[in-house]
Amino acid sequence: MHIGIVGVGRVGRTLAYTLIHENYITELSLVDVVPNLSMLFSEELGHALASLGREISINHYTNPSDMTDADIVLITAGKPRTPDMTRRDLAHVNARIIKDIAERVFPGNKRAKFIVITNPVDAMAMLFKKLTKAEFVISSGTHLDTLRFKVELARTLKVPTRCIETYVAGEHGPNSVFLWSLTRVDGIPLDQFLHEKGISLNTSDIELKVKEIARQIISVLGGTYYGPAAAFRDIVRAIALNTCRILSIASPIKVPGVPEKVMVSVPQKIGRTLGYTLLQYLTDKEKRLIYSAGKAIYETYLDALKYVE
Repeated sequence: MHIGIVGVGRVGRTLAYTLIHENYITELSLVDVVPNLSMLFSEELGHALASLGREISINHYTNPSDMTDADIVLITAGKPRTPDMTRRDLAHVNARIIKDIAERVFPGNKRAKFIVITNPVDAMAMLFKKLTKAEFVISSGTHLDTLRFKVELARTLKVPTRCIETYVAGEHGPNSVFLWSLTRVDGIPLDQFLHEKGISLNTSDIELKVKEIARQIISVLGGTYYGPAAAFRDIVRAIALNTCRILSIASPIKVPGVPEKVMVSVPQKIGRTLGYTLLQYLTDKEKRLIYSAGKAIYETYLDALKYVE
């Protein structure tokens, strides 16, 4: 399995290090326009691989056009978010970067499956798909938000994280939608679990903590690294191994009142192909919130589109 990573900044590097531990990967291509960055980082990964006793062919490129025949391409290149910025604030500058990648990476990798990570991720995935007409394009969506939700909920309920089954949908951003109706604790619906334990939850407080934790991490550490890398690894693994796992990724869905399909997150079966979503199992309120998030994503996409036409 040949994996390509376009952009080896903080997210791309952490992701690459995470992926070299995956046994199904035989070839890894690193792409970054900064001179010598991908080459020297490939040396670092080689040292790590020597410790692991693993053999992975590592390619490094400064010209994105030089990477060819990847099975999965992850796009992380772009301006990172600072504590005073929203993900949407990045749309204008990162739209130009996505256009450049679409024009230079897609021609040599037309059969690849593309995972867009660059923020604002949902709008950038829409832009990439429009520019390339690639068959398989998704955004990393709200899977990372889902992991953060699981951690906060498990902490509040004082249970292991593995006991929590839940999802975040909507936008990777201010319009994320917490799917309380699908939440289970040890397989028990959340309302039933709370009733049996005689406890109550402040759901608004939990949602706020989940939404704000990234900003807090960025303000102290300068960025989020390991949580995102693990989340994106989950998506790569689901595709590469065809596990058909249900993950909160964003793929094109029809949003009422919007003329194009929108990349908005809904828990979805994902493997080598995209399967069914859990949209039909959600409450009417959750559906409305997801559609509202889709409209916000579409507006960001239209705004970004102006800067590349």
